[in-house]
Amino acid sequence: MSELEIGDYRAILEQCVAAWNRSDAEGTASFYTDEMDYRDPNVPDGIHTRADFTKYLRLLFRLWPVQEWHEDELLEHAEKGCFTVCYRFRFANPRRSQSIQGHGIDRIEFRGSSIRRNWVYLNADAWRRWIKLESSGMQIYPGTG
Repeated sequence: MSELEIGDYRAILEQCVAAWNRSDAEGTASFYTDEMDYRDPNVPDGIHTRADFTKYLRLLFRLWPVQEWHEDELLEHAEKGCFTVCYRFRFANPRRSQSIQGHGIDRIEFRGSSIRRNWVYLNADAWRRWIKLESSGMQIYPGTG
């Protein structure tokens, strides 16, 4: 396989975000390596396998079925295949009349054409409180209670 260029990475990220915006857990997870490091405010210690990431996304998308993520800027790092993505987001649960919106950044690292690291930083402090409230005792991910 030839070396990927910025346009290739951008296309992969756009397809991944499109799957996320459809609340497609399996489709989103298919863009990640089997061994990975995904972190967000709900899972600060990370998710490390695609199988566990898929389970996490299924729950997340069930709790927040409306997902809208829009890239504002893609910043390439010096290391090939590493990026910072700046974005705006909104996710909602219409049944509960709840919506969270804001902006954030992700640190994304690729291995070949798959994402191996995605660290998510959001300005939505309420997200963690609301998702815990919404899940009412369900374990979001092992160790997060």
